[in-house]
Parts: sequence; structure tokens; C-alpha cells
Amino acid sequence: MISNNNFSNSELPLMALKNVALFPRIAMPLVVQRSKSVAALEQALSANNGQVIFVAQRNLQDNAGPKDLFKIGTIGRIISANRLSDGSFKIEAEGIRRVKILQFIQEEPFFKAKTEPVELKYQESVESEALIRTIIEQFRKVTEAKIFSSVLPSFLFTLGQIKEPEQLVNLIAVNLNLDLVDQQYILETPDLNEALKRISFFLTRELEILEAEKKVAKETKKQLGKMQKEIFLREQLKSIEKELGMEGEKGEYEQLRAKIKKSGMPKEVEKKANKELNRLEKMPMFSPEISYLRTYLDWLVELPWSVSTRKSLVLKQAEKVLNRDHYGLDKVKERILEYLAVQKQVGKVKGPILCFIGPPGTGKTSIGRSIANALGRKFVRVSLGGLHDEAELRGHRRTYVGALPGRIIQGIHTAGAKDPVFMLDEIDKIGQDFRGDPAAALLEALDPEQNFSFSDNYLEVLFDLSDVIFITTANRLDTIPPALRDRLEIIEFPGYTEDEKLYIAKKFLIPKLFGQHGLKTTTFSMSDEIILDIVRKHTSEAGVRELERKLATVFRKVTRRVVESGPKDRLVVNDKTLHQFLGPARYTHQQGEKKDEIGVATGLAWTPVGGEVLSVEATKMPGKGRLILTGHLGEVMKESVSAALSYVRSSAEKLKIKNDFYKEDIHIHIPSGAIPKDGPSAGVAMITAIVSMLTKKPVRKDVGMTGEITLRGKVLEIGGIKEKVLAAHRAGLKIIIVPEENKKDLEDIPAKIRKALKFVFAQSVDDVLKEALK
Repeated sequence: MISNNNFSNSELPLMALKNVALFPRIAMPLVVQRSKSVAALEQALSANNGQVIFVAQRNLQDNAGPKDLFKIGTIGRIISANRLSDGSFKIEAEGIRRVKILQFIQEEPFFKAKTEPVELKYQESVESEALIRTIIEQFRKVTEAKIFSSVLPSFLFTLGQIKEPEQLVNLIAVNLNLDLVDQQYILETPDLNEALKRISFFLTRELEILEAEKKVAKETKKQLGKMQKEIFLREQLKSIEKELGMEGEKGEYEQLRAKIKKSGMPKEVEKKANKELNRLEKMPMFSPEISYLRTYLDWLVELPWSVSTRKSLVLKQAEKVLNRDHYGLDKVKERILEYLAVQKQVGKVKGPILCFIGPPGTGKTSIGRSIANALGRKFVRVSLGGLHDEAELRGHRRTYVGALPGRIIQGIHTAGAKDPVFMLDEIDKIGQDFRGDPAAALLEALDPEQNFSFSDNYLEVLFDLSDVIFITTANRLDTIPPALRDRLEIIEFPGYTEDEKLYIAKKFLIPKLFGQHGLKTTTFSMSDEIILDIVRKHTSEAGVRELERKLATVFRKVTRRVVESGPKDRLVVNDKTLHQFLGPARYTHQQGEKKDEIGVATGLAWTPVGGEVLSVEATKMPGKGRLILTGHLGEVMKESVSAALSYVRSSAEKLKIKNDFYKEDIHIHIPSGAIPKDGPSAGVAMITAIVSMLTKKPVRKDVGMTGEITLRGKVLEIGGIKEKVLAAHRAGLKIIIVPEENKKDLEDIPAKIRKALKFVFAQSVDDVLKEALK
């Protein structure tokens, strides 16, 4: 029995060590940085004669607790301590004796523990003496191999003179560079005979590794010669694994072969994958092509060849999801539900690809995500805006460095299923240059008769896209190539009306903004009129993105007030506070005329952000029969003026107009000259203004009109009826003249607006003039 001096239970400060253990009678430099360790050090230096308990951590946490520490440690003495500029200490500590922690007395501001000494046992015998000699000889061989350059020859001589087995164990354990678990095992072993055997095992293992390294070096030098150092080290590692019986690469190849079998890929693809795997196995270990081939096989294995997320479709649930996520868009939802109903009935639809066309911010992308949620499928979105390179969609051939599959295959890989809802966003913004035409690459993917065998340049095998539901989005239809447009079923997303924006703001945007800004709903309120003021005077858009930004500005202003002055009475946002928050109105909408005027007719126009009313002014003056057009008119609108004037001249007698008016100059002007205007739908307003000017009959102030005219005086169908009627209602007009053929479009207009307006359906110019002129 070996005693660690007569030592009763003691209470000392405790310092936790990372990745190292302190052994008795061993001096070790340490850097003390953590606040608890610094406090324990200062306590030891001031009140405990520099004695501290050193215990290793089980992990690398900075804020270690008692459960994170080993139970066996070492009482040590601080030999020297130097404070560094950052407040930490650089110390040298010497171990005194092993101790067992009985109890933690305190944890703050530093650990303090109660300990008892660990009694060591040693049975001296011929076997133990032989084991000590063997250990010293083994350590000499290890040091001669120059693995530990810090061990001096004098240290080996000193090691041979040591008589105490504990000191021998401690010295070798420290100088053998063991990991923490092995060091702690030696420290916690009270039987020195067992500790000596463990040290001998560690030395034997080290010698075997050294021998394997020599053999590896000899073999690899013959193979590689003057190859780069990196390749040499890789080869050395593989040879070590071979000597140790790990056979890592062969195991990986077998795992890869098993993955190929389990992936569910078609027979042709599986044959291709196994062929490439056989090539990989036969390649020299230093071949640069290994990494490229391995990446290719990983792509083949990880693609969802047979993984499907298709669930039973409940149409009512799908409708509920669409209504929950989006307000309005009734026709869009109806078409989507029809599409899903056919899918449910048939199981697989080889029909047209849906294309959502509409202004920004109208919910095209988000409704695609809702479709995926309704179907229980994964959702993948790929933005095609600004795409010029065909290889971005089809992939690069494997001959190129860094080649990867195209975005379609990457999207399928990301989804992890072969049947996601795949949204191709901004399809109208694809470009083309010398690198190819990406739109042509989409023809195969979006054609239901071809996409069951989609070919990606990187994969070099066919992938079945027929289970994918493709949805495309665009802002404009005219920039989509005709061949691609022919494969798409167009679903138009109209802009939201003011009433719809009001509902969306109240039910969706404002509740979301309350959560984002950490405000309670009782903090402040906005009336419907204030929200409509924001819509009309501070935004000009078809969607609701700018509306959300303006509402967010109001919320930020309110949040700042709450933070600075604390919660007060409920704040009511009125016209005054809205002006403070958002500044003066940025947009104005033209109102109807205030009185009946000669030569001024009110037309209705469509814009991408909604409808507008516009005044068409006509006047005449002495001249040479010139037609003057101002107001930034487009070519089509100029042609409409010419057609209107030609009709008036040809029908002058019927209209009771003097036949010599063509000798005077006629000036047609449409205000807001900085804004471009075009289209044929202002034809009836122009002809009304001209006839009013020439006949001196005023045009009714409460009449708005729209429609294209012909030289024969017919009124033809036009578009944008819903937006134009809503603008007329907003401007205060009471009578709306529209072409007879547009009668069917009134169904899209809200019922309360239809009731508030009188509609006149015109087949000819006579019908228009009869209603418009007093």
C-alpha cells in the first residue's frame, strides 16, 4: 500500500481543465481565462497557500457545472502566476496528490469542493519489475522514432533512475500525448500494477502505428515518386487504414452499391450507375476524376426516383386552404379547383400547364404554395428572371469542372419527392444570348407528352417529370415565346379592388403586423376610412405589397411612440396622425367633371394598377384644317382620334354640323401629359367631345364612357371593364356607357356597385351621343 501522506478531508477552490489532466509531481503551464477559474486562482493565492483542486471536464463547455466534471482530480500548487493584459493569468502549476471529490460546497463565484485523498496500491514482484523495464524500453523506441521531438536524451536517463512506480506512470502518461479519456483513466486507477499494464498497452499501440507508417512510406514512395505532397498524404492515410484492417474505401463502395439498389431507380439508370461505380473502383487512388465521379453517383442515388408524397385529395379541404390563404380571386380559385377535381378523378392529368398572369403583388406565387398545401405535396420555387444560359435549366455536361444538374433536377432533389408542385416564377423575364435559349429548354419540361423522359445534360439519363405539377407565373404575356405560350393555360390574376384591399388589410396584413411589431391589438386602431385613404392616396398598385409597406410604416411609428413614452390610452389613427406618419398624399385620382361642359367628355382607362377616369378635351380655332393631338398619346390612340374625326366629317349632315368645319384647326388634348396613354377604348369619348364642340351641346358631367369605334360608327368590345367601372364609381359618376358586347363582363363587378350605377349598352355612336349630350 502506498499512502499519499496523512491527509484529512479538506475544502479548497476548484479549477476546471479542458482537454488535459494534471498528474501528481508533474509541473504544467496553464492559461486561466474563465471568470470562475480566475476567482478560484485569486482565492488560492490569497488564502490557501496557492493550493487548488484541478479537475478535468468531460466536455468543452465554457459554463461547466459539477455534472460536467470528473470525480477524480489532483490537488496542485501554484508555482508562479502572471496576469495578462486581458485580465487572464498565465500560471505554472505542480500536482501534489490525487483526490476524490466528495461534495461541492459552493459554485459561485468559483467552485469549492470537499475532497479526500485517493490511496494507491502497488504489489512489488518480479513481474512488476519486468513490466517497468519493458515500459522504459518501449518509451525509448518511441522517442528514437522522432515522433516526440521535445523528449531529450537526458530525460530517458532520468526515467531509468526512477524507483517509484507512480512517478514513472505519471511522467510517461504526460509525455505520450494521450487523449483526455486515456489520461483520466490512468489518473483514476488506484492500482499502480494495472496502470503500468495500461501504459504498456498504449506504448505497444504507438509502436505498431510507427511500424505501419514506415511500411506505408516505403510503399507509397514506390508508387508516387514525385507526386504532390497532398496526394502522398492521402495515400498514406489509406495504407494506414489497410494496415489497421479498416478497409474504408471498399466499405464505402459496398454502401454505395447498396444505396443504388435501394433507390428505386429504373433498370436503365441502375445499370448506368453500377457501370460508373465499377469504373470508380478500378481507378487509381490518386486520380483527380474520383471526386467528380463520386459526386455524380451521389446525385443519382439521392434523387427521389420512386419517392412520392401524393395523398388523398379532399376537394373541400383544398377549397378551404385556398380561401384561408387568399381573399378574392374567385375565378382563379374556381379554375384551380376544377384542375384538382380532374386530377382526383383521373389520378394523373396530361393537361396544359397552368400559367398565372397578372401584375406584381396579386398573390401568384403564394397561391402556388397554397395549392401544394392543399394537395399535401412539397413546394419548389425556381425564379427564372434574368436567366440567359440554357445549361442553368438542363445542367452542364460532366466534362466541365464544377458541373451540376440544372435547376429543374436540383429542385426535384431539394423537394425529396418526384411529385412536388414546381413553380417556375417570372417566366416572362427569360432572356437568350450566345449561350442558348432557356425557353427552348422549358418546352420539353412543360410538355405533358414529353416530360416523362426529361433529359438533363449532367445526369445523362432520363428522369420522369410527369408526376410534377408545373405552375408558371408572369407579369406580361407578350414576352413569352409563342411555342412556350402554346403549352400554357393562361389564368389571369386581376388587380384587387379597393374593397378587396380593405378586407385583405383588415383580415391578413394588420393582424400579421401586430405580431411582427410586438403590439397588442388594444394599442391603437384605424378606421376603414383611414385604410382606404392609405390605399387611394399613398399607394398605386394592383397588388398589396406597397399597402403592406405603408401599414408597416404606421406600425413602426406607433411602436416608437410606445417604446419612448410607454403604453398610454388607445391611439386612434386619424387624418392628422396619418399625415404625420406617412407625409402628404403621393397619389390623386381624377374626379368627374363638376359641371356640364362643351367639348369635354369623361373617358375610362385601364392601367396595370387599376382603372382611371380621364378627360378628353376638344376645341377648334381658325386655321388650315389641321388636327393637333397632345397629352402623350400612343399610336393606337392617335388612330382612334383620326377615325373619330373621319366619322364626324362623313356624318356631318346627320349630326347637324356645318360641313365647312374641316377648314378650322381642331385640337384634342388629354390631361396628365407626362403619363403615356394608348389603346382604342377612348374612341367613344373622343367622338363625343368632338361632336359636343361642333354642335355646342354640353356633355353630361355624370356620364363616363369607354369603347372602340369604327368608321361606320359601330362601338366595339374592349377590355378592363371591371377596373374602369370601379374607377368611375370612385370618381362619382352615375351613368356608364359601355359596348353592348361587354354586357357579359358586368358579372365580375361587385353587386353593390352595379346597383349604384346606371349602365347604357351602346351598339353605335348614336346610342352614345343620345345618352351623353344634353
